[in-house]
Amino acid sequence: MKPIQKAAVAALIVAIILIAAMGITAFAYHPMNTVMSDQGPVNHKDLPYYNTTVNGKKVEVVNLSLAAWGQGNGYPDAYPYNFNGTSYGAMTIYLPANADIHAKMTNYEVKPHTLKIELPYPSQWKRGPIWAHTSAHVKKVINSTGSILPIWYGNVAHSKSIWWNDTQAGNYWIVCGLTTHAEAGMYVYVIVSSNVTVPYYTIK
Repeated sequence: MKPIQKAAVAALIVAIILIAAMGITAFAYHPMNTVMSDQGPVNHKDLPYYNTTVNGKKVEVVNLSLAAWGQGNGYPDAYPYNFNGTSYGAMTIYLPANADIHAKMTNYEVKPHTLKIELPYPSQWKRGPIWAHTSAHVKKVINSTGSILPIWYGNVAHSKSIWWNDTQAGNYWIVCGLTTHAEAGMYVYVIVSSNVTVPYYTIK
């Protein structure tokens, strides 16, 4: 074999090894599995809400309860990066426009999480958060809880709440705002529309 051919073959082998190593690293860091809730797939499930009047204006208030289910805390198969046992956008929440959303997050996991509502750019929404999830993908942050302590602090589940008032029609994400958690599967799709009168969710 000529020296040039040997060099080319050696370069090809090195390239294959590097690509394989990158693939193994990505797989190890982003296992592509989706953990469903205990109830399995859900075609349509209404969310609790009530109507009230604020400054003379009728407002629909939606109570949104989310949790990171933890292994060893009643959910032995729970994936660490999940909302209500779902990951990688398996859950979609449908909310009415011009509503007030009271979102509560409870952390049953042994690592901290946050609850963060984001408005991504339209071209990014369907893809979900990807590696290097940054402002290049997110147009606006609606609100965030900040870090919620893991369950092993005092062996109790910690919770935090936020409000999202006067929802505007559009496609949003609910994510964990801690570094790499959203990219590792901890996100939910949210659709806000004037066509939605009763809030609900689906799980695929």
